[in-house]
Amino acid sequence: MNIFNNLQIYFIRLILNMVRRAPVAIIICGILLATVSAVSSALWLKLDSDQDNLISHELPFQKRNIEQIKNFGDQEYMFVVIKTGGTEEGKDKAAKFATSLAAKLESRPKLVKEVHYAMTAKGMGPGVLMFATPDQIKDFVGLAHEFGPLGRKWFDNPGLSNFLSMSSNLISGKDSVGGAANPEMFAPVMGALNSLIGEMGVQLKKGADLETIDAPVLELDKAGTNYFFTRNGKLLIMRILPKKDFGQMDVIGPSLKFVRASLDETRLDFPEVDAGLTGRPVLSADEMHTTDQDMRIAAIISIVIVGLLFMIILHGWLRPILVMGSLFCAMSWTFGFTLVTLGRLNLLSIVFALVLVGIGVDFGIHIVLRYVEATGAGMTPDEAIEDSLIHTGPGVLLGALTSVCAFYAVLGQDFVGLAELGLVGGTGIIFCLISMLTILPACMLIAGRRNWFPSSRPRMVTMSFMEKIISSPVAVLLVFAAITILAYPGLKKAGFNYNLLELQAKGLESVEYEHVLINDSDESTWFAVMTRPDLKSLKTLISKLKKVSSIGRVDSILDFLPEDQQKKAAILNAESNIFDGINFKQPADSHITAPRVKDSLEQLIDSLEGLEEKLFSAGAKSELQMVSAIIEKADECISLIEKDPESVTNLNSLQSRLVKELSVSFEWLKEIMSVHSVSPDDLPDHLRSLYVGKDGSFMVKISPVGNVWDFEKLTSFVADLRKIDPEVTGVPVVVLESSRLMRDTFLEAAGLTIGLVSLILFFTSFSISYVLLTLVPLVVGLFWLLEVMGLTGLSFNLANFFAIPILIAIGVDGGVHFQARWKELSKGERLYDTSTPVAVGLSFCTTMIGFGGLLLAHHRGLASLGGIMVTGSATCLVACMVVLPAVFMLIEKIKGK
Repeated sequence: MNIFNNLQIYFIRLILNMVRRAPVAIIICGILLATVSAVSSALWLKLDSDQDNLISHELPFQKRNIEQIKNFGDQEYMFVVIKTGGTEEGKDKAAKFATSLAAKLESRPKLVKEVHYAMTAKGMGPGVLMFATPDQIKDFVGLAHEFGPLGRKWFDNPGLSNFLSMSSNLISGKDSVGGAANPEMFAPVMGALNSLIGEMGVQLKKGADLETIDAPVLELDKAGTNYFFTRNGKLLIMRILPKKDFGQMDVIGPSLKFVRASLDETRLDFPEVDAGLTGRPVLSADEMHTTDQDMRIAAIISIVIVGLLFMIILHGWLRPILVMGSLFCAMSWTFGFTLVTLGRLNLLSIVFALVLVGIGVDFGIHIVLRYVEATGAGMTPDEAIEDSLIHTGPGVLLGALTSVCAFYAVLGQDFVGLAELGLVGGTGIIFCLISMLTILPACMLIAGRRNWFPSSRPRMVTMSFMEKIISSPVAVLLVFAAITILAYPGLKKAGFNYNLLELQAKGLESVEYEHVLINDSDESTWFAVMTRPDLKSLKTLISKLKKVSSIGRVDSILDFLPEDQQKKAAILNAESNIFDGINFKQPADSHITAPRVKDSLEQLIDSLEGLEEKLFSAGAKSELQMVSAIIEKADECISLIEKDPESVTNLNSLQSRLVKELSVSFEWLKEIMSVHSVSPDDLPDHLRSLYVGKDGSFMVKISPVGNVWDFEKLTSFVADLRKIDPEVTGVPVVVLESSRLMRDTFLEAAGLTIGLVSLILFFTSFSISYVLLTLVPLVVGLFWLLEVMGLTGLSFNLANFFAIPILIAIGVDGGVHFQARWKELSKGERLYDTSTPVAVGLSFCTTMIGFGGLLLAHHRGLASLGGIMVTGSATCLVACMVVLPAVFMLIEKIKGK
């Protein structure tokens, strides 16, 4: 017996003496520690749901990403995708939908930081005229020359009646502007009148509304609005920047809930419009919600089924309760350990509880079944506990050690999320081992001494029927060899799927509309980022980027810096005094009378009816409908005034708002005509913040062509960008490098685990044959798993690849226990007449049950994890229960010869 085995026996006897002397004290201490850990964790253990913290900030690509976020701020938007059908009517409905939704969203700035769906002339800042062509500027100046006198005339005596009268003259052509039939003037003039007359009718009926006391009347601030339609016109895109809280699991939970509620309300107002919400933060939130829900359901299912399985096999409820109680103590200790060492759980380490249900409970199974076997042989409770710990303890210790290796193998990796899962999961397994070697034996000892266990034996302690199956080991091995050969083509089909979108649950709105963006637009929810210190180098960079075929869109501050500024400035210089001398602060005429308002409305109707005739002759149906609607509203206003002349006093607040709005608008017109150059510093803050960093550098946003979720396209896209700038960053780069890092971490962890496990097995036995035999269930089981995956179409992905280290741990554990019991057998004693096969089988079954609940998961990544764990556990189980004993039998026969 080597020193390793001596240490094992010494350690187990030490525990045995403690359990015998003070079982009650051990139980009380364990429960108290579990209670303190659970309460403390509930109060202070935090969840860090920031995905950026899953990767080491010291990695170059992640460091650049973090610096870019700090410099330019969070620009990870939600996207509302509104379908237009590609028609003008569809675009108009989509624009109204977006405007209505934006109004709702902007009412809660604490939840929604920014909403971008259109760009107005005012939104471009005072240098807006510099974005027009020289010819357009000349037309605008000409229009200003004609409107200048009208504005001067109106501001000499501003008021509602005067505005209606001047509008009548404008429409009829009596004034020099040329009439509203001018196509460029028609829509804004009619839109403003429709808004004004409509609100007049409302206030004549109900009086002034406090909610609209500062609202615009003519909505002139919306003039020149350009909505964010995609190039093909099929979609209108709204970008929404939500408020984030990384202290809760659902980072954008309150914001997302509010946005979705607002979207649902808007859908009710526009039932004919199809719209949906997507974007990386939405996809992440939906993924978090579905995985959290799926994990909870899986945990409940696994605990209930494992408990029922124990009750059936162990005959009664007390033994299962003791095992599950010991497991819960270990889980609570693990939460406490996490609180003390890390202070938080991340998006990966939070799943450790499910891992412990599948693995940690196995240690208790071996102890309980060996105890049952011993008591069935006539031993007292004290003797049975000793027999159980002495004979199963070494195997349990070795199995736990191999499991811990699987988790600790990722410690120190740059993938911090996995490293923390490894620390928490591996330590949790150690706590499960301690609990199953102390609290569980102490509970069983007390229950045995007081005769609390049922007198009947468990229903299934041995599996004698299996002896017939392995009685012909050569035949068994040949049959499985033939099956393996037949399934070999599946091995070549087993692969790795990097597409993160295909891991999401089917039917999610966010997934559906992400596909809509991919298939029907040039828009992308992901964009890469490059920065340059000055405009000259920025222009050089953009010229290079536009030559790359994998790049779809390039957005920068240059899109908001007009060209030919000197030529345009020369036009404006001569005309900047058009509005000089106008008193924009002249108070409104307070004498609103029923006859004056009625006369001005009748005059307006006469002008509109004249315009109707012209439109009818021209066959302009949509314009005719617009004019008819205004006439109908004006007629209604006249009827209301005739019915109640005193109601015109309700129009005082409307008149004040009208004067204020026109004053602001004319002042703005005067301002924009005096601005003769536009630099980045002249742009509004909401534009500058998108492309200019805190350090003054300029950002370039680069979107790919095609489906960026396709890993090959993503790889090609990033490679093309790195040829131009090796320090490119942004979501595509982070996702690509993170995926590679996770894959490499898994592969390194798997290789390191196998290496460590082999070393441990060797130093336990100093026998190569022992190591090879112990690894038989693992090697055969994994080989079969790959074949089954290829045949069924199940692929490895970034959500399920961690199953491999876990399968390594449980595969080796089964081999350890079978070998240990095989060596204990005396002459004539048979392996399947002992409790070990049942204990090993039950251990594999608990793992299958623990992860099997994930097969019902909506999240396809979690469902695939459940599929691999169940399939891998099943193949390792068959290899351990049938192939390994057959190899033992064959070895014995060869030795017998």
